[in-house]
Amino acid sequence: MKEIVLQPSFYSKFECIGSDCEYNCCRNWQINITKQELKNMKRNIKTEEFRNIFEDAFEKYKSDIFDYKIKFDENKKCKFLDENGLCKVYQEMGPENMSLVCQMFPRAMTYYMGKYESFLDISCEEVVRLLLQEKDGIKLDIVEKELRDVEKRASARIDSEATRVSPILHYWTDFKILILGVLQNREYNFGERIVVLGMAIKKVDEMLREGTKNTNVIPNYIQQFVADFNDSKNKDMYSKLFKNADKSGRKRLFNSIIYHYNGNKVGEDFKIQQKINDRVDLKSQFETKFKMGQEKKEILNIQYDFEKYQQAIKDFEEFIKGREYWIENIMIEGFLANRFPFRINGGLWRNYCAMAMVYSIFLFMWTCCIEKDSTEEDFIYYTSEFSKSLFNSASHMTKLEERLNQTESETLGHMAALVL
Repeated sequence: MKEIVLQPSFYSKFECIGSDCEYNCCRNWQINITKQELKNMKRNIKTEEFRNIFEDAFEKYKSDIFDYKIKFDENKKCKFLDENGLCKVYQEMGPENMSLVCQMFPRAMTYYMGKYESFLDISCEEVVRLLLQEKDGIKLDIVEKELRDVEKRASARIDSEATRVSPILHYWTDFKILILGVLQNREYNFGERIVVLGMAIKKVDEMLREGTKNTNVIPNYIQQFVADFNDSKNKDMYSKLFKNADKSGRKRLFNSIIYHYNGNKVGEDFKIQQKINDRVDLKSQFETKFKMGQEKKEILNIQYDFEKYQQAIKDFEEFIKGREYWIENIMIEGFLANRFPFRINGGLWRNYCAMAMVYSIFLFMWTCCIEKDSTEEDFIYYTSEFSKSLFNSASHMTKLEERLNQTESETLGHMAALVL
């Protein structure tokens, strides 16, 4: 039976490149598995060689869904990855006995009110490579096609009960119209578009808090907002919003460093860590401070060279000139694949702040790691590596929320200072 599926127009172009994948998805991050999947795999072992690997390949990891995670070897690679970069589980027992995570990646699917959506995770280098080819931006297609059973089982489900519990989910499709309608307006740079998106989401959030009863009010507002923003007659009005804005990147630099030293090193890749440190002359050390009658406190003392960061900004701007749509495509596909603005707890506005902070940290990482003479492959590598932490780490989203709470920075003005 064919299903109705919403997907990006380039979706059908994607094919796993297998052993040709340089930045293989089976390394440098956490791969989870359920207890049932583990049992299924154990029942289908055929060789003693594989059994020896299997017996020492897992460790306990408890979350809402998963019970175990796969151990990595000394090179931070999955223990089931062979010397050619291919999966030994696939070879031993077929794809149907791989974990759901491994069968689906990089596909991210949702079942919403009788229809399916499918996007692609930007932690995959081949997905990033495809996005760099979409010069006219991301278009969404509605297609009819057969879905595998694994695709249906892996889909996050949003049905009538979910919308009853969380009425904001009634506007699931409307927010895609808002994200695409605002973030693809190339009359403005991407940071400016993020700010304008925040203006719209702030207004919708206020409507929801006021208890808007008419279900047409928010969709109508979104459609009108998108139309006004894309009307060239309003260009001067929107441009004035950014005329006196601080675009130095100072707040983005400080916020990203605090995030970075809060236990979130991208993919724990110390090559990237060192690149960032060198680019802004970043040094840090813990200092013990105490006052009479109080407990000792360890304070993280961070030093950096802001002028070097400003030079890095110039170098990145030179690299990306004429290819700014790369940033647009990557961030939009990343947001859609990760179900923003419905990704984290705390409501619509908190989700927007998370989106702005994720983009801000991406921009910081790109700025520090990409030189003006870097190659397209360099950009693909860094983007896929950043995404493993910034979009695919559950602890990252928790840290983002903690950071917002610590700084009491959930204002549009603060978000603007991070993204412009």
